[in-house]
Amino acid sequence: MAFRTKRNSMLHQVLKDPAREVAINEEIAKGAQWIIEGPLRRVPPYYFTYLTFCKQRWIGQQLLSVFTQEFRDRTQEYYKRAIDNGLVLVNDEVASTDQVLKNGDLIMHRTHKHEQPVTSRPIKIVHQDDDLVVIDKPGGLPVHPTGRFNFNTVMALLEHENKIVCHPCNRLDRLTSGLMFLAKNSKSAEKLGQQIRDRTVSKQYLALVIGKFPPTAEVEGNMRTVDPKLSLNMMDNHPDSKTSCTKFKFVSYDKETDRSLVLCMPETGRTHQIRVHLQHLGFPIVNDPIYSNPEVWGPTLGKNFTAETADVEKIAAALDKAGKTEPAQSYEYPNAKGEMLSGEVCDICDTPLYTDPGPNDLNLYLHALRYKAQDNSWSYETDIPEWATNVHMKFMRKALEEARKAPDLPGAFAVGAVLVHDGEILETGYTRELEGNTHAEENALAKLAKRGQEIPEGTCLYTTMEPCTYRLSGNKPCNERVIENPAIKTVFVGVMEPSTFVQNNTSRSTLEREGVIYIKIPGVSEEALQIAEKGHRVGTKRKIDSQSEPTS
Repeated sequence: MAFRTKRNSMLHQVLKDPAREVAINEEIAKGAQWIIEGPLRRVPPYYFTYLTFCKQRWIGQQLLSVFTQEFRDRTQEYYKRAIDNGLVLVNDEVASTDQVLKNGDLIMHRTHKHEQPVTSRPIKIVHQDDDLVVIDKPGGLPVHPTGRFNFNTVMALLEHENKIVCHPCNRLDRLTSGLMFLAKNSKSAEKLGQQIRDRTVSKQYLALVIGKFPPTAEVEGNMRTVDPKLSLNMMDNHPDSKTSCTKFKFVSYDKETDRSLVLCMPETGRTHQIRVHLQHLGFPIVNDPIYSNPEVWGPTLGKNFTAETADVEKIAAALDKAGKTEPAQSYEYPNAKGEMLSGEVCDICDTPLYTDPGPNDLNLYLHALRYKAQDNSWSYETDIPEWATNVHMKFMRKALEEARKAPDLPGAFAVGAVLVHDGEILETGYTRELEGNTHAEENALAKLAKRGQEIPEGTCLYTTMEPCTYRLSGNKPCNERVIENPAIKTVFVGVMEPSTFVQNNTSRSTLEREGVIYIKIPGVSEEALQIAEKGHRVGTKRKIDSQSEPTS
């Protein structure tokens, strides 16, 4: 009764507050609408006609068997009752439970549909023109209508809320966040799709994994889906397996949490490829509900497992409980509450009802950060997500604190820098801290050297302004100082250097060519600029005298 009461209360709130209701105009649905309720986006139950053509793997199977094996949200008894009651048609004719499906069969199922809530985080539009829409997809939101989801999907939301009708050129797992490309016409879809298929697009993802990751790693081998219902994938040399390859680079490590941020560069695009490859290396994504559950994979968390060496049936059976008899679990959230059968049923259609999703159902610490054409004709990037920012924001705050210490000199700009290794601060610096027209990064490195301490492998540099590539005084640019210290693997910046500092600064491209990872920390650009210009007089334009040197 608790779930019925909650649902009725939610509908009552909609009636009282129409501003919270977003109607959905769809011919095959009746009564569908969206309701934003805190962190969740809900669609109250509605009537819907489900349409699908027979998939290749269904050919030759009985209808009831397909429904039971492919769709996890309802029981075999429910599907049998629906078929027996004439709610399922095949090619416009009433179907039977033992009907064998053929290629080209059109299956129709009239249901009282219950969609599970998804994240209420908005879809960010990164770029849009006449041909293309580039979005930052929130984690926990499926792309296509499939299974339990129809209107709680990227495609439905863009069409009904943003009036954008488009077709995806790349796909992300429901839990994965980040860049997606959607074409507005077939020509642009084919063009971009072909580039991705031809592997002329470089892709960069960020992942937060368990343990201290090595400087570099690569996984190349065959993998396949060993359980389609669970989307369980494993490395395997089965004849049906496909080649896969992902390269990885260490970004940073936090000793306190024993977590590494890793840059992932997939060269192929298999289902769950990055997730499976990280698990195979022994560094699964910390909150992966499939590949990081110790209760399912054991103490090694599936390291070096293959379909030949693992007990696939036992693993699949354990994972199949998630979202049914128990909530999904992960290494990060081992005892979290989440989506599972509530024991209640719908008083209209007897559909089993589920509890609300939890942390393992709404997000995965895997983010599509950057896509770039190898011919440099285009490049798109998103901000790093909150889960990747949390550990690093405290060090950027320290850099901002250092920048405030810089002297207020007319025409000079105040910048702060911090060197960090394994989550511990090695040294700090700010503009003109040491004698002369010295830069923040230069001072931090000089102070560390003066103490006789070498820069340990895997050190990160945090700087409120990107390192300079040119100095009028002839002093060595800070970019060169970073490159001369190969132990510095990652540079985190607060703001890209404005043209008022140095025209055509190439800091990022210079560092990346040398293998240094370059990441902008979101949310501090305005503050970094305000601090940088604190020595300027109010009302003056941002301008650097051609005879003076911009300092950073």
